[in-house]
Amino acid sequence: MKNILEHFFNRQRDYWQSKYGIYPKLPYNNAMNECMIIPNSMSDSGYIQWKPVLQEERVDYSELETRLNIKINPKIKQYFTSYWFLSLIGKLGETTLDFLCVPYGVNILNLVEEHYNLGKRNFPDENVCFEFGFADIDGDDSYLIYVDNETTIVKCVQIEDNVSIELGVLEDVISKMDVGI
Repeated sequence: MKNILEHFFNRQRDYWQSKYGIYPKLPYNNAMNECMIIPNSMSDSGYIQWKPVLQEERVDYSELETRLNIKINPKIKQYFTSYWFLSLIGKLGETTLDFLCVPYGVNILNLVEEHYNLGKRNFPDENVCFEFGFADIDGDDSYLIYVDNETTIVKCVQIEDNVSIELGVLEDVISKMDVGI
């Protein structure tokens, strides 16, 4: 997973630099850690350029897994503990995927538990799914992204209409996403 994320972020950086001559940018907010922000990159419109940061600390999931009474898939653990990042967005065909960020310094175990609880709330009787973000399919932006803990299958789900579209395993989805949006 670390290599998949590294490859994605490199492709994202290369796209932004070849198209715009800058690093990827986002609207600035006070919660962003300075180590992720490219120095002196604040635009007049309040956007900053940013870069992902490799996570160095190991995270022990054992207490969280005991409390939740599950074994968290190693690929999901690696997703949350490989890089700190502010944006992971791309297209897969006509589907735009906007994965929630892992901002520098956030408590990883709390973040993972929050994503678990969101999935459990929407799928109480199914396999454990973690909510991972938002999706737009053919102009409909009411989809949420879930990752199945057992299989790491990425599903775009529209809760209200009970529509679910499977996209493939997490690593394949991220590696196949186009970065140019």
